[in-house]
Amino acid sequence: MTIEIDEATITERKDGIVNVHFKERVEITIELQGKLYDIYNEICGDDKKPFLFTASNYVSINKETREHSIIMEALYPGLASAVVAPSIAYKLIANFYLLINKPKSPYKVFNEEEEAIEWLKTFL
Repeated sequence: MTIEIDEATITERKDGIVNVHFKERVEITIELQGKLYDIYNEICGDDKKPFLFTASNYVSINKETREHSIIMEALYPGLASAVVAPSIAYKLIANFYLLINKPKSPYKVFNEEEEAIEWLKTFL
């Protein structure tokens, strides 16, 4: 199943991993966060699944949305989250989120998508 919106493409892969790919120049806002959680729940139903987050260039998240992520985590159907951060800038943002928000489900940052997928498969 694939759902495409202006800001992202969300795909449930054949192996059961949900890939969320943010399109170029997207700012992740609270409004977008709510829209994504609705899509995640549509894809996952009552199940929790591993999530792979990837992004094109110039994706950002504002402070208000990062803080709101703590509230939204209770609604998140993620079994584990892998963030692919191929650049230093993305890696800093992803690790900052981990440090400040301390997600309750497993969360790890990777340089390479294949490494992230292998890690997520351990949760299937």
